[in-house]
Amino acid sequence: MKNLKAFAIIGSITATVGILLYSLDAHLNYRNLIWAIGISITLLITHIINMAVYFKVAGDEPYKWFK
Repeated sequence: MKNLKAFAIIGSITATVGILLYSLDAHLNYRNLIWAIGISITLLITHIINMAVYFKVAGDEPYKWFK
């Protein structure tokens, strides 16, 4: 159950970042170097936050999937 809660939180964070990037027209400006660096840093930070949230919510449970 902790995994599903973590996935829901991660999904909402990722969707929020995706909506934010789309509303800023990042999908139209990704070929501009400054935009590309900004988008990549944003996505990297999102990934790191998602991993931190997952391990904070789910704990060490992922390692117990294969008993």
